[in-house]
Amino acid sequence: MKKYVLLCGLMCVASTANAGEWIYDVSGVADGFYGYSDYADRYRAQHKHNHTPLSGEIYTSFGYRFDSNTEVKIGLDGQIADGKKVEDYNHGIWGENLYGTVNSAYGELTIGQVYNAAYQLAVGAPTVGYFRVNNSPLTDFIANPNWQRKHHKTASYRTLNSTYLNTDADAPKVSYTTPEWQGVKAAFSYTPDSYSEAGLINRQSRYDNRSSYATGLYYNSVFDWFEMESSLGYAYNRKNNQEASAGLSLYRKGWTLGGSYRQSWTTGSDYAINERTSTEQPIFYDGYREGRAFNIGLSYEIGPFKTGVSYFGAYAKKTDNKDKIISWANRFAFNKYLAVYLTGAYAEYKGMHNNEDGNRGYAAVAGLELNF
Repeated sequence: MKKYVLLCGLMCVASTANAGEWIYDVSGVADGFYGYSDYADRYRAQHKHNHTPLSGEIYTSFGYRFDSNTEVKIGLDGQIADGKKVEDYNHGIWGENLYGTVNSAYGELTIGQVYNAAYQLAVGAPTVGYFRVNNSPLTDFIANPNWQRKHHKTASYRTLNSTYLNTDADAPKVSYTTPEWQGVKAAFSYTPDSYSEAGLINRQSRYDNRSSYATGLYYNSVFDWFEMESSLGYAYNRKNNQEASAGLSLYRKGWTLGGSYRQSWTTGSDYAINERTSTEQPIFYDGYREGRAFNIGLSYEIGPFKTGVSYFGAYAKKTDNKDKIISWANRFAFNKYLAVYLTGAYAEYKGMHNNEDGNRGYAAVAGLELNF
């Protein structure tokens, strides 16, 4: 309830304005895919080969613009998905994000359900529309035993699922981003309770204080023959772990080469890893707290066509748990409303007992994207 009161307070400022204009925006995207997956021998009897995930997202905002530098907005985004889960990997069939933003010459202040400061400024391997490299939707087609979230009681992440700092995901928070100065921006965020249905922390974990702090730094520059973006990030998740990330992206004449790296670690003041709070918890359910992940990718875009290859890898420090996802994604936009996809991928996931707890396989995916 408190977050809704805070957001409404942001809008109260606008009612006292003597000049300016009311602003609003509505947009969205809907995706539908068909994919065929080939699993490791021991999984072929347990998993379906054919998958048809559907999803939709809508983005709305309403606010008041005082002048060219200052505006106040409230945003409400919604997501819905059907058939995206493959066995145990699922973030839920629907979700919502409510947030308020104040933009001014002094920077941007946001209160509500958004990703943290380091995540917001992060750069890395290029994506091809729906097929992002981090927290890859390819797990909708080739299930990853290391990433499980049927519901909060059995949520577990034995390895990191992103090179961006997303432990607290879109849990309600306060974030501030500075104005850009000579290509440099900095951002800071505070999350009172870092549990989120889309995050890595299990609601049943022992962490008595799940507060989280994050900071990010972004830099971009244009050189004689290429453009560069880079980022650094750091997060302190109280009683949980600490994380750092770095990313770099280079662009020239339609080509983009990028990559990023993330390291997570614990200290003596953090709760021990692998503390099971119930018999429903998988072994080593919070292994991501000490691990590393990296990605690298190359894409090319010409007119309405974009193609890209990417690699994502994640490793847990205390076990043999590891993930590898290789993909080649293609997108062709007929116009601003309709696009088609064709993607091929290979994934290999190793558990604590290698083949006994792991999975591997190929996937071929085709689909449509509608924008409005």
